Amino acid sequence: MSRKILLLIILVTGCISQVHTAEEAQQIAADYIKNAPTYMFDGIPKTFKVTSVEPADCEGCFEVIIEFDSAYPGYGTRSVYFLIRKISHHTARVRVEKGQVTEAILDDLWDEMAQESLV
Repeated sequence: MSRKILLLIILVTGCISQVHTAEEAQQIAADYIKNAPTYMFDGIPKTFKVTSVEPADCEGCFEVIIEFDSAYPGYGTRSVYFLIRKISHHTARVRVEKGQVTEAILDDLWDEMAQESLV
């Protein structure tokens, strides 16, 4: 009998801990973008801001919009290129599903997860 109660407690606790909130999605998305190649290369920290967090089409799913400027144009790590400094504004659309980033698109042009152009 005590095993059944213990199992029930573990199952209930597991279900409760799987609740995903907009605040959690915002933090996960922000951490992802801050550690992604484009922002890591030359993102300007004082310009980084989350501008929107909206529920998506499934439970525990959110779309997070993040804006930031970078010191040079382009995406990803651009250290192999000769770059001319020009502040570039970026808008990231990050999809967070049940606590995991499943998509990160910059400016509707660049897949930050795959590090490839969408066009």
